[in-house]
Amino acid sequence: LYIYLGKGIAYGYFAELLLLVGILLLIKQRRSINLLKGKAAYLLYFLLFINIFYLARGIVYFGLMDTIRDSFILNYIYFAFILLLFQDSIEVLLKSIFKIYKYYPIVLFSLYMISLNDFLGNISIFGGIHLLFFKFGDIGVHLFIAFILQISSLNTYKKPFDLINYLLIFILFSVASSYSRSGMLSFIIAFFVFYYFLNDKIVKDQLKNFIKYVPIVFIISLLFLSKFKVADNFQGRTVGVEQVALNFTSIFSTSEEGGLNDNKIWRLLWWGQIIDYTFNGPFFIAGKGLGISLADDDQILTTDLEGDLRSPHNYSLSVLARYGVFIFFIWLYWNILHLRRIKTFNLSKLQLVIICIQIAFLFNANFDVFLEGPMGAFPFWVFVGIDLIFNYFKLYNTSLEHDLFKISLEKSV
Repeated sequence: LYIYLGKGIAYGYFAELLLLVGILLLIKQRRSINLLKGKAAYLLYFLLFINIFYLARGIVYFGLMDTIRDSFILNYIYFAFILLLFQDSIEVLLKSIFKIYKYYPIVLFSLYMISLNDFLGNISIFGGIHLLFFKFGDIGVHLFIAFILQISSLNTYKKPFDLINYLLIFILFSVASSYSRSGMLSFIIAFFVFYYFLNDKIVKDQLKNFIKYVPIVFIISLLFLSKFKVADNFQGRTVGVEQVALNFTSIFSTSEEGGLNDNKIWRLLWWGQIIDYTFNGPFFIAGKGLGISLADDDQILTTDLEGDLRSPHNYSLSVLARYGVFIFFIWLYWNILHLRRIKTFNLSKLQLVIICIQIAFLFNANFDVFLEGPMGAFPFWVFVGIDLIFNYFKLYNTSLEHDLFKISLEKSV
């Protein structure tokens, strides 16, 4: 649901309920579970532990509901450890996740077309937010996952459905790139990282084979975008090749007028303000804490129509503003420690795929409110948990990975 549907599903609080149930099950089965060890896991344990004190302080000064809401910025980490309940059936779990992404392009394309209908697209069930109110930065990340799972043969399709799936990914990526620069760059950067560290000849041959279909996919997508007309969104952006090009050039330029430049300026000003009052101000040690609206307290004025804006569209700076410099550096160190394994000599193909997926999440999280809520945090910490479990129990480069790829281990590096 959190992958397929729009932002409205987040206000059903299903992820938070699932997290609570998972924690209770972990406590109940604590004697039969092997807890993860190692620096990366220990740092996450520490962040969860310190969050308890911030939660208590926030409740005292700012009230219960807003404090609990803000505390999930770190509390979603529990999902990584809840996966220990499935440590004996992790292969089945991983195959189920891959299957979700196998059908992601066709399901999303169908739902997106439905969302354009004036009646169906405005259905709200939870929180007054449309159920099909899509966040296109999120879509860019999930499209990358669907693409990388297909190109690496973790998801396979019969002909001509393989080409149809690539076509849908390309069309949806163009739509997402029209509305979100972070989603576009998350896909591109994660893919280039994947290709740079890829040592598997089979996958590289598949990528070269895919290149011959690129002109066909591009022409069909171009025709689709040229004929496909929708109303501008609240930021004045619309679907089209021109909008994609404008979004890309705006990343490196500050001369354009309108929403693209304004959207960038208020974020940079806010980020600079956060850095100033933490590194050079009174919130160096403990930050502003939980329960306080950062936008209100920092006097940020913006016409963000996606709801109550409480965070600065940058997960790392949200951590800095709420928890202070020390916790901020702990978070950055975890990122370095966890992701630097991509330079491991005998890196397996599955491990490379899982790490690049996390890179896509993290990149988008630093330009959008992504990991602060369940839409991004739920799947991200699930992938982190899978990576930690596979690494700790030494499941990479084993017969389990062999079964996932359905190829001989001798052909993998």
